[in-house]
Amino acid sequence: MTKGPAPGAGALADPDAARRRFLRDLGLLAAAGIAPGTAAAATPAACLLTPAATEGPFYLDDALVRADIRDGRPGQPLRVRIRVVDAGRGCAPVTGALVSIWHCDAQGQYSGEGRGDRQARFLRGVQPADSDGVAAFTSIYPGWYPSRAIHIHFKVLLGRAEALTSQLYFSDALNREVLVGHPAYRAHGVPSRPTAQDPIAGPRPNLMDVRPAAETAGLLEASFTVGIARA
Repeated sequence: MTKGPAPGAGALADPDAARRRFLRDLGLLAAAGIAPGTAAAATPAACLLTPAATEGPFYLDDALVRADIRDGRPGQPLRVRIRVVDAGRGCAPVTGALVSIWHCDAQGQYSGEGRGDRQARFLRGVQPADSDGVAAFTSIYPGWYPSRAIHIHFKVLLGRAEALTSQLYFSDALNREVLVGHPAYRAHGVPSRPTAQDPIAGPRPNLMDVRPAAETAGLLEASFTVGIARA
């Protein structure tokens, strides 16, 4: 007698089925007014100084001034919006601040590091903040590597002076959804270390607010308001 397909066989036959379910679930959350990865620190009204964190070993000071930093790297499309405000002046936007970001790809690799990759500059870029203090980048959801939670590095520069270096994070639930649901991450698995146990993030990490982008299907938008102290 011919047996019917085993539970989950359809998802195995169609490697993108889990990703489609993931995006559908994000849409349902958005419709219900629930944002995955929401953090109080991302609210502009908080007007708090963002804590500094280590630069790490992967910073390169020759990142290109560009908004799209993907360079063809596969992964969950992600728009990163970092709003820079002056925490000492009522959260006034810091127009013209330079924001530099860098992060690893879906397999946990950084550009400019390792054999045969020293000339590459994927997933790195610099953007000036606009009149609202926002610097925006088109990227992919970061992967992970041992000993660290998933994160994005960033610097804020005022002219030649460095105002802040820190790191941004995502909720553990969203990390699991993306890494299990998108084919670019599945082979690498999911990190066993929760974000709050990351040695650099600490118990109160800078969690980004992540929502499905309203105008583009399949795109996630991650936002964070960075508070700096201007002299």
